[in-house]
Amino acid sequence: MPLSQAPRWLFAVKGILAAAAVVALVHLSDPAEVAVAIAHADLRWALAALALVPVNVGLETYRWWRLVRRLAPGVRYRDALRAVVGSYPLGLLTPGRVGDYVGRALYLRDIPAGASAALTFGERMATLAACLAGGLVALGPYLSAQVGESALWPAVVSVGLVATGALVVLISFPSLAQTVLSTLVPWAPVRGAARAFGQIPQEEGVVLLALSAVRYVVFSGQFVLLAHALAPHAAVSGLWAGVALLFFAKSAIPQVTLGDLGVREGAAVFFLGAYGVAPAAALDASLALFALNLVLPSLAGVPLLMRLRLRQAEARLAPEPAAA
Repeated sequence: MPLSQAPRWLFAVKGILAAAAVVALVHLSDPAEVAVAIAHADLRWALAALALVPVNVGLETYRWWRLVRRLAPGVRYRDALRAVVGSYPLGLLTPGRVGDYVGRALYLRDIPAGASAALTFGERMATLAACLAGGLVALGPYLSAQVGESALWPAVVSVGLVATGALVVLISFPSLAQTVLSTLVPWAPVRGAARAFGQIPQEEGVVLLALSAVRYVVFSGQFVLLAHALAPHAAVSGLWAGVALLFFAKSAIPQVTLGDLGVREGAAVFFLGAYGVAPAAALDASLALFALNLVLPSLAGVPLLMRLRLRQAEARLAPEPAAA
């Protein structure tokens, strides 16, 4: 199979898996209960979650912009915002959200594409660190209550602590991250892109982690608000713990569906169910979060994407300057 066609096949497979997973979860949760949960949802909490969408996207942009301006001080925040929002449609419709990397590089030409991809990767790793750290806080009590005394869960927590600690250290010391990445992946394009980390000072890595922790609280809070809107009788502390665990599980599982659709919903049904949330309510809350934080920004980015494609088409059709 040609490499150029591989992403299309992978996209199709991931789309089928996502659809199958969601259909299976709806079937297991009982479609009637899913509809009832939506009909009885408290819209005030759902609107509060909706109001946090600009905060979530704004924080994502601000983190990336802080990194970009270290390489290109003239880049404005609104330019970075245009690149982030414009790349959402590409990210949603490509395996592993690779389109985010491509879209940001296309929209923001002030830095090389490899450096843009490297900084986007660093930003994603900071989000991963926040998800792992938050999940570890909730994992110990959950395993102790659900599994009881076992030799397995201390080992799981220990491995998670080591992995999260290593990730935090690499983000805190970008020059070390450059060395490790160049050593583990000694491929010339990767090593060239990794040089961008060498231009990021240590204090910026610490700020990135702090901002990622704030953003983690924001999108976790959105999930808690949506779950509370659909399951008002569940304890809020349990909702926070369940959300932390589902993001931990989602982060630890490689993306096998488009936008993690189905994986996140399955984790929500499993973990939120342990804290008294009905499967239908957990499924609805997860799908609503997907719509708010991925579909809605993607729709906002479609006009930007179309404008970019139009400019590229005009550039291709423009006559070449006559030779002197």
